Amino acid sequence: MLKLICSLLLLSNLAFAETNTTKRSADQTYLTYPEWFLVFSPEEYAYYLKEHPSFTFDYIGHIEEFWSTYAAMYKKTLEKKYPFNTGYHVMIMTIGVSTTVEYLVKYFYGHTIAQFVALTQTHGRVSEQNYGAKVAQEYVNFIKNRPWYEFDFGKRFVGIYTENSFFGKDFLRKMERKEALSIEYGAKYLYAKVIAYFTEVGYDKAVPLTQVVLVKQKDTMVKEFPRYDKFKDASLEYAKEGYDFKTIAGNDGNTPILYCLLGTREDLADFECILRQSIVSNPKYERCINA
Repeated sequence: MLKLICSLLLLSNLAFAETNTTKRSADQTYLTYPEWFLVFSPEEYAYYLKEHPSFTFDYIGHIEEFWSTYAAMYKKTLEKKYPFNTGYHVMIMTIGVSTTVEYLVKYFYGHTIAQFVALTQTHGRVSEQNYGAKVAQEYVNFIKNRPWYEFDFGKRFVGIYTENSFFGKDFLRKMERKEALSIEYGAKYLYAKVIAYFTEVGYDKAVPLTQVVLVKQKDTMVKEFPRYDKFKDASLEYAKEGYDFKTIAGNDGNTPILYCLLGTREDLADFECILRQSIVSNPKYERCINA
C-alpha cells in the first residue's frame, strides 16, 4: 500500500527566495528535487543511525543518487527549453559538492578508524552514538523548513561533552565518537557561517511565505502559505475544504508540478515516473518522481 507523498507540491518548497516572492520560474519545478534529495538523504541517515553504526551507511550510494538525480532533472529543463538558471544551479552545485565531500570523508573514516575502534566495543551502543542519532534527527526536522546553515551546530558541539559522560564502558569507542562528532559539528559550524555570509551577499533574504490564489465556486481569494515542508499541510487543509489552486507562486495550471511518491516497488509498479530511486538503506522501497 502506498506509504505517503514525499512532497505534495515541490514547486513551492524552495530553499532560496527570489526578489519577487509571488513568481518563481518554472524550471525550479524540476531543479528543486535534487535540493530536496539533500533533505531525504539526511532523513534516511538519521533513521539508519537509530539502530546501526554510522560506518555501515551507504554514503557512496547516496552520492551516486544525488548526482544522477541532478542530471535527470537538468535534462528535463533542457527538454522544456527553460532558460539556464545560473543562481539556482550554483546553489545546487554548492550543496551537492559539499555533501559529496562530507560523505566521502565519512566513508573513508568510517571504513578505517571507526570500524577498527568498533571492534573493541563489547557492551552495545555508547551514549555518543545515541547522541549523534538524536542530533541527526533534529537536523532533519530543522532543514525541512529552514536553510541548513541556520542550524545551531555550536550548541550540538557543546552537547557532545555536556550530555555524555567522559568515562564509561567501551571507553575507546566513546572517545572515537566524541572525536568524530566534534570534528563534524565544528567543521559544519564554521562552514555554515561562511555559507550564510555569501548567501546574504548573493541572494535575497529567504521569505517563509509564498502566494497562492484559491478558487471555490465563484469565490477567489489570495492567501500566503508557509513554504517548505509546511506548505504540504496548509495546501491539504484547503484542498479538503473544496478549494482549487489557480496559481502557486505565480504559476498557473500550465506549469508542471513535481510530486514524489514513496512506497514498495510493488506499490509503485503501475505509476508512471520520470525518475525512480531506490531507498539505498532499504531497497524494498523506492521513490517515484513525476510531473
